[in-house]
Amino acid sequence: MTSVHSTVQILRRARLRSSTEAALQTSIETALTAGDVEFEREARLAPGERIDFLTTGGIGIEAKTRASRRAVFRQLERYAAIDTISSLILVTGTAIGLPESINGKPLFLVSLGRGAL
Repeated sequence: MTSVHSTVQILRRARLRSSTEAALQTSIETALTAGDVEFEREARLAPGERIDFLTTGGIGIEAKTRASRRAVFRQLERYAAIDTISSLILVTGTAIGLPESINGKPLFLVSLGRGAL
C-alpha cells in the first residue's frame, strides 16, 4: 500500500496533461500505474458520489481542470465525510486555497502549474 505522501510525490513528478479533464484523468492513471499504486477509477463512495480515483489505502484523488472553487470545496467536503476516505488529493489547474484537512481527513494539492515550471 502506497502512502499519501508517496502518492502526492508520484503525481507532482508526473507530466500531467490538462487540456481536458479526460486527458488529465488518463495522465493520472498512467502516473499511478507507473508508480505501482493500486487504485480503482471512478470509485463509487456512496449513492451519487463517485471519486475519480480511490487507492487501496483509502486515498481519494479528484481531478479538476476548470471548476468553481466553492463547488470543488463542497465536493471534497462530501468525500471527506465518507468513512472509506482516509485522505484526499486534489489535482487541479485552478488556483485554490485549501485547508490542511477537511472533516479530520488530510488534504493535499497537486497544482498543474507547478509541474510546468
